[in-house]
Amino acid sequence: MRRTCWIAVIVLAIVGLLGPLIATERPLAARIGGELRFPAFAAWVGGEAEPPQGAKTWRAWWSTIAEDGEDWVLLAPVPFDPAKTDDEAFYSAPRAGHFCGNDETGRDVLARLVHGASTAAQVAIGVVLLAGVIGVAAGAVAGYCGGVVDVLFLRMVELFLCFPSLVLLICVSAVVTGSQTVVVLVMGSIYWTNFARIVRGEFLSLREREFVKSAQGLGLSPWRVVVRHMLPCVKGQVGIVAAFVAANAIVVEATLRFLGLGPVDAISWGGLLAQWRTAPTDAWHLWVFPGAVIGVTAVALHGLGDGKGRG
Repeated sequence: MRRTCWIAVIVLAIVGLLGPLIATERPLAARIGGELRFPAFAAWVGGEAEPPQGAKTWRAWWSTIAEDGEDWVLLAPVPFDPAKTDDEAFYSAPRAGHFCGNDETGRDVLARLVHGASTAAQVAIGVVLLAGVIGVAAGAVAGYCGGVVDVLFLRMVELFLCFPSLVLLICVSAVVTGSQTVVVLVMGSIYWTNFARIVRGEFLSLREREFVKSAQGLGLSPWRVVVRHMLPCVKGQVGIVAAFVAANAIVVEATLRFLGLGPVDAISWGGLLAQWRTAPTDAWHLWVFPGAVIGVTAVALHGLGDGKGRG
């Protein structure tokens, strides 16, 4: 089970990080008149993104190259632009070439799912890094110092836990629209308590261990004792919390987009799922595939964290 979760998480991470190269109508590589080009990568890094002169569309360029025996083209695994519409493919069911069908404007659903994975990966990584840095630092200080510092830390954690996180995120997203960064910052400022409580509890136990007292007796600074001797002992617990926080961040971000909140220019799994509300009853693919990837991602991350905890 744990191996399956690892495979699912790794695949989703690769798709999320390389989404612009996996789903794009621009070829990954092509040789034109003896010159080697990488259109998809050039567009990804902000370089030349237009087809050569004489080719009105990328598909016309492919056809021109295909007719020339000396030139060649390497298409992306999903050779469709996620923003390109098709007037003849509104709500089209899955079929050859469009394996997940088309949405309300004829856009390829699979291409949008791939780019939605990029949004999910950015949110998960951003929230985990922000919450992890704040939470680990706060929990380490409280657990190492104890006393008044620990009491103040507990009161602060209780204060943050008083706020219903989803309601707070909905309010912030409704006021500050169009900013994915704000959503990440708010989620990071909420989920840091998950890391902090775990690290604080472990540090309260570790500071009574002989190796920590020996390091203190040798005159090492508190910073060195914490960083070199205590933090390595809690990396497993931090990894467990990171898996659960990443899963929650992805689900919450999808929930916000399903409710119509958040940046409208970013493709999100929740936004894709929201299209089903106004779709015909036979457009089952508009909720099955987005719902499936959200569920698989959440289950894989939770299974990964649960597997680490048991291991």
